[in-house]
Amino acid sequence: MGVSVSVERLRRWLLAGGGLLVAVIAAFLGVAHYRAHRFLTELPAKLGADIRQETNGFTYSQSDGRRTIYTIHASKAVEHKDGRYTLHDVGIVLYGRKSDRADRIYGSEFEYDQKEGVVRAMGEVHLDLQAPEAANASAKMDYAAGKDLEGGAHEADAAHMIHVTTSGLVYLQKLGVAATEQPIEFEAGGMKGQAVGADYTADTGVLVLHSAVKMEGVEQGQPAVLTATRAELDRDNRMATLLDARYVSTGRSGEESGQAARAVVHLRSDGTVERLDAEGAVTLKNADGGTMTAPRGVVVMNAKNEPQSVLLTGGLVYGADGPLRKAQGSAVEGRLGFDRDGKLTDAVLTGAVHLHEQVRGASTAGTPWNERALTAGAVELALDTDAHGKSRLRDAKATGGAVLALVDRSAKGAAKGVAKGKAAKKVQASGPVSSSLAGDVLTAKFVEQGGVNHLAEVHGDGHTSMRRVNAAGVVETSSADSLVAAFQPVGAEGKKSAKQEGAGRDEIASAMEQGHVVLTRQGVKKAGETAAPAEERVTAERASYDGALEMTTLVGNVQMSDADSVLWAERVVANQKTGDATAEGGVKVSYLQPKAAKGAASGSAAGSEEPVHVLAARADVKHAAETAIFYGTAGQRARLWQGASQVEAPVIELDKKQKKLVARGDGSGDAMAVRAVLTSAVRAEKAKVGAAAKDGSTAKAGAAEQRVFQVVSRGLVYSDQKREADFTGGVRVTSADGTMLGRQAEVYLQPVQAAGAKGKDAAKSAVGAISSGFMGGSVERMVASGGIVVEQPGRRATGEQVVYTASDGTFALTGTADVPPKVVDEERGTVTGTLIEFRAGDEGVVISNGGESGAGRVRTETRVKKRR
Repeated sequence: MGVSVSVERLRRWLLAGGGLLVAVIAAFLGVAHYRAHRFLTELPAKLGADIRQETNGFTYSQSDGRRTIYTIHASKAVEHKDGRYTLHDVGIVLYGRKSDRADRIYGSEFEYDQKEGVVRAMGEVHLDLQAPEAANASAKMDYAAGKDLEGGAHEADAAHMIHVTTSGLVYLQKLGVAATEQPIEFEAGGMKGQAVGADYTADTGVLVLHSAVKMEGVEQGQPAVLTATRAELDRDNRMATLLDARYVSTGRSGEESGQAARAVVHLRSDGTVERLDAEGAVTLKNADGGTMTAPRGVVVMNAKNEPQSVLLTGGLVYGADGPLRKAQGSAVEGRLGFDRDGKLTDAVLTGAVHLHEQVRGASTAGTPWNERALTAGAVELALDTDAHGKSRLRDAKATGGAVLALVDRSAKGAAKGVAKGKAAKKVQASGPVSSSLAGDVLTAKFVEQGGVNHLAEVHGDGHTSMRRVNAAGVVETSSADSLVAAFQPVGAEGKKSAKQEGAGRDEIASAMEQGHVVLTRQGVKKAGETAAPAEERVTAERASYDGALEMTTLVGNVQMSDADSVLWAERVVANQKTGDATAEGGVKVSYLQPKAAKGAASGSAAGSEEPVHVLAARADVKHAAETAIFYGTAGQRARLWQGASQVEAPVIELDKKQKKLVARGDGSGDAMAVRAVLTSAVRAEKAKVGAAAKDGSTAKAGAAEQRVFQVVSRGLVYSDQKREADFTGGVRVTSADGTMLGRQAEVYLQPVQAAGAKGKDAAKSAVGAISSGFMGGSVERMVASGGIVVEQPGRRATGEQVVYTASDGTFALTGTADVPPKVVDEERGTVTGTLIEFRAGDEGVVISNGGESGAGRVRTETRVKKRR
């Protein structure tokens, strides 16, 4: 996510070391002033006791019997008649309580007004603070006189001192205040500082540097400058306060800074920083221009002056604006953690976290910006340090409705425009590729190459979802209980695969979703269409996506649905690019039939809207061609049905675009053949003319009766446009009117009747309602040819072609000159002719004879009474 850029250099941003130096210097100034005023207060009594006039070469030490408290040296001391005293070339050394250090104050001239209680340093004053103790009493006297500095005895220790220079120092004994309005300069550990004006109050122990506080030098090997408009030290409470504090460090990578309107440094008893409290536009800025700002900040330090934790509160804001990267971010609170060496290890952002980043591969004009965005209730970052000491992001955990969005504008479909003609226009018109991942919890792993963090893997738990939009605008969404997404790998030199050219691209290479998986696909409206394609929806227990192959595999109670079909299976493999799919295991498909327009001629509601169902072991669905091929097994054929009509075969192919069905057998035997069930409905007044029903009843005139035909063949081709079903490879048709055999047969289906008809038309509509079924409705007639055999109870007919009319159950049998049609009746014998017509249940047979074109036709009807 690039979040690491905002925190990877925070250790140097904190700059607590610089703040510490200011606080320590302020502390020593306070201590020095305190000790100096005490000595100067007691000085008149000493002078009055021991010096009555001008004295040269004066040295005095005060001890408590166990240790030396201070040593004074002056080249000359003068007592004035008005009670004032003047000391020339003064050197004062104050020793610590344990005599383990020495603070030296020296100047050209000091003046004390006993009556007013005022001590003044006339001219420049120098302070050497925190110097080591002199070796012996003689050395103490020499040190006070400054001889050791000239002789070099303590020259090696000078680097460890804090040296302060000022002038116009005044101490007001009655107020307990020491102050100067003159510039102050100090130096320590290679750092030089300055300020204008200072005052110290003995009662409160507070030292104030009035203005223009500045310190500069080398911090961690880099030039650094610390400034403040005012500095205050509370010696008793070990607390230093800086106003308008700003720290700037300049390294090879650029300038880094930290600032706050008010910074409070809390000190330990040994002078090290324990905690830093900052408030008022607390801002941290790195060398890349990234900034982090919050109203308040707290830094906790260890004894080595290394940060241990940072807390930014009140509304954290992050921003970066570079030629290759732009970023914005916000959170209510941010917390940073460090190891014992002060290296950043973790960061936690809480409260409405939002991070947005734009990156590109080059700063040249026209180079597209790719985007990353993260929103969550909280984000936890884990970091480590590389061989160069640079912090890098390792893991990130986002909780509380986390959403990670990625937009790729440099994808091939969106970025390339080098093709010519229409192809170029098509490419240029395509949009960016985008994806997003969401969940109650998102955990991301990163890899760092070439100084850039790249997403390696994202885990999602709890109400997870994924959304992808391709260059054409097709939107695919998914939801599940859990999610694992892997991203395109990064090469050894930080370069992504050839499919991922361009910096900042985060392309999903694979994804696995589990538990209550729901996927949807929304196509794009094509030119000339009034509405976008209907949404496609899939449910499963598990879904896996392969980005290289652009394939999705669905497992466990899979259900796929679109505007006019629903598919169920145990396993489905779908091509995301083409929409094609292969389904396996208990495949079932239902095709919803379109409703007829209001007022238009159509079949009955039951017929026109009843779905088509398919059962198969496996299915191949071709999305663009709108075809589906269903496969059975050796023990169970594929089965398709609508209402009472059905087809069973080893292979069934549906072509929705051509409105065509193809069924194929496999091998020999009925078990591997195509089996079809067709229906036909007729009015009883036609079907029962001159004959009683087989069960002895008489059908009511005008009532509808349904006939069922079972057809077995090796192949079937049905065209809905022609309303014709062609059976090939040997055909057997079985119905109540008998059994018919042939090499092939064509079945013609009558059109369904218009709804709302009256009278006779109403009766026809009733017939249509019953006969409505698979393949558009009722059987009208059949034409079978090639080795025809028709068998009925007590009757067998043979020929080369037979035409069966469903409305009256009539068979019209023909043959050839060499093999004329023939009917063999068990009781009446054999008859033949050019054309033989007969009906089931009717004893009559009509025979027609004649030459070509029917000339001289003779029609004979024979009726023989049955034997009792």
